[in-house]
Amino acid sequence: MIRYSLLDEAVFSVIDRTTQVRSRLTLPGVFAALVHNAIDDFPALRPHQRHVWHAFLVQIAALYLHRSGSTELPSSDREWKAALLTLTPDDTDGAAWALVTPLERPAFLQPPAPEGSLSGFKIIETPDELDMLVTAKNHDVKRECIRFAEPEHWTFALLSLQTQEGFLGAGNYGISRMNGGFASRPGIGVLPFGGVGRRFARDVNRLRELRTQLLDEYDFYPSRGGRALLWLYPWDGLSSVSVKELDLFYVEVCRRVRLQTDESGRLSAASKGTKVARIDAKALKGRTGDGWTPLIADGESRKALTIDPGSFGYKRIAPLLFPRVSDPDAAKRAPLQMIGPSDDPDGLTVLARGVVRGQGKTEGYHERRVAVSASLRRFLVERPTDVGAELAATRTQDAATMARKVLYPAALTVFTAAPMDGERKRDDDTAKKRAGRVLDTFDEIVDRTFFEVLSEELAVLDDQSAMDAVRSRWVLGLMGHARLLLDQCARAAPSAAMRTYRTRARSRDVLDYAFRKHFGERLSMPEQPASGVPIAADSPPDSSTAPHP
Repeated sequence: MIRYSLLDEAVFSVIDRTTQVRSRLTLPGVFAALVHNAIDDFPALRPHQRHVWHAFLVQIAALYLHRSGSTELPSSDREWKAALLTLTPDDTDGAAWALVTPLERPAFLQPPAPEGSLSGFKIIETPDELDMLVTAKNHDVKRECIRFAEPEHWTFALLSLQTQEGFLGAGNYGISRMNGGFASRPGIGVLPFGGVGRRFARDVNRLRELRTQLLDEYDFYPSRGGRALLWLYPWDGLSSVSVKELDLFYVEVCRRVRLQTDESGRLSAASKGTKVARIDAKALKGRTGDGWTPLIADGESRKALTIDPGSFGYKRIAPLLFPRVSDPDAAKRAPLQMIGPSDDPDGLTVLARGVVRGQGKTEGYHERRVAVSASLRRFLVERPTDVGAELAATRTQDAATMARKVLYPAALTVFTAAPMDGERKRDDDTAKKRAGRVLDTFDEIVDRTFFEVLSEELAVLDDQSAMDAVRSRWVLGLMGHARLLLDQCARAAPSAAMRTYRTRARSRDVLDYAFRKHFGERLSMPEQPASGVPIAADSPPDSSTAPHP
């Protein structure tokens, strides 16, 4: 039997950070190279697998430090191999770190099969078919395309399935570290400058520092002796494990899967449904103390953040970065999202990423990076104030007012062709959809620099006149974007020749009138323009979001 031992075989391809040369490392070699910050990239890693691979490496290293009582990570391949074997004391031959083993033994991320047979298991030929992405309609990411898969492809696909998959029909249960079977596992943390090794070291150190605090908060975990690597324990698919039996840093598995090889050494997988989830944690709604998972309000309690396509836009991520301390319903930031005393004084970035899941589908991989300026940093620490939250909320409201109360009625004037009494008016629903798409574009423009310009105001908090000047520039900048978009609408919108100039003039008057009405007092402008043109529609039908086609 070809085992494909991750401890002894150079399975993982890496790009050297200094030479940019591609080579292969064992799993202990990966850990050692990360400690020395010698890895620039993992070229075989697919974008949606990046967070769970990083989280796995960090959790394993943090578990080792906790179990060993050490404060320093091993530095060599040999030391890391010994460290990993201490986490699997009942498998001193390294079976738990091999991809293929006898069914009664654990294999990497594969619990032992007590029945000792693969009868009733479904055979899976390619790693992307095993992975958590739903590609049944063969759109966007194609299915079963990795025909010449290597062990690292199977390893990453297996890790993706076991640590971020959700519910996918009867017998296919999801992980515990997310809010419900159709939710997603978010990954929000801090990225220091200097490579993947620096981020690895930073997160391991922060988890070690936060362990006692997290155990006090999530007091159902035992302080010592909890189950950590869930693939070590036999699973017949009929029983669940209580969270009270787990270590805070546990690495879970959610499916019964076993890899196997044919005579040529080619890998395939076998999977079988279960009657219950591996971990009995439904009532927690994802509140597991995961280092990268923020919590949001859920009635009188909280639940893990579920990512959707708009989660990382400025309107949604700002309250996650700057929650109101005084608001009991405000979001609770992920432990590794907060900047601690041991973090670098500069060069930090907030990194948010994850896969959007749905009922029987996935809706894309999403990622957002926010550079942490000196002025932003003071509000991203463990004990922030409400000031950052209030400024971010006010700017978000400014953008919303500009979009819904100023730009929307002007764009609607264009798309209805500014009819006068007795003239035919264009279809309202079509016009509203077109105007809604203009607001989407406006939102994208605001999103590009939202946190950059917010930093400018946070930098002058002690000078009210400077704050007013920065805010005025922000509002005028929003108006500039609105004018450009309105001009684009007027040029692109179909219109009878006799109405063209009237439509452009009326839409500009509506824009100016609405701007003075909603922002004139702040900028010391007269409220009513000379023409006195009334506004046809004050806001989109949905006051919270722009309509979509």
